[in-house]
Amino acid sequence: MKSHKMIFKLRADAGALYIDALISFAVFITLIFSFITVPEVLIKKQELDYIAKTVVRRIERDGMAGGAVYQTVHELNSETGVVSYVTWNGAFRGADSKIQIRDRFTVTARCVVKIKLIDPAFAEPVFIEVPLQKTLSGVSEVYWKELA
Repeated sequence: MKSHKMIFKLRADAGALYIDALISFAVFITLIFSFITVPEVLIKKQELDYIAKTVVRRIERDGMAGGAVYQTVHELNSETGVVSYVTWNGAFRGADSKIQIRDRFTVTARCVVKIKLIDPAFAEPVFIEVPLQKTLSGVSEVYWKELA
């Protein structure tokens, strides 16, 4: 009698083993996916930081944020492959957006990283968009006599 109960109990637990195996497999796939996609986001963040630092240094050195800065942003975007949107604000004056020596300004660089979740054969791929942003401050190093 006892052996029949034991065999029945083993058969009843067999379904639980399949459920445990499926959950373990799902966790494993999630970890693999994380290891594949996280470095892409970190690399794009590092490239965005580089763009923001370069733009801040350019404005500090030139004392203005005009066409040359837009050209620098365009070159950096094509160099890194990041489509970034860079804005700056501070005490910029005039058509050339000049900034006086020791005036502070901030530069904000933004981009969106698209991570492909799934790519089904019968439909459009599904993406997650991860917004990235870097804000840096700078101080102008140029004295403009006409602004004084």
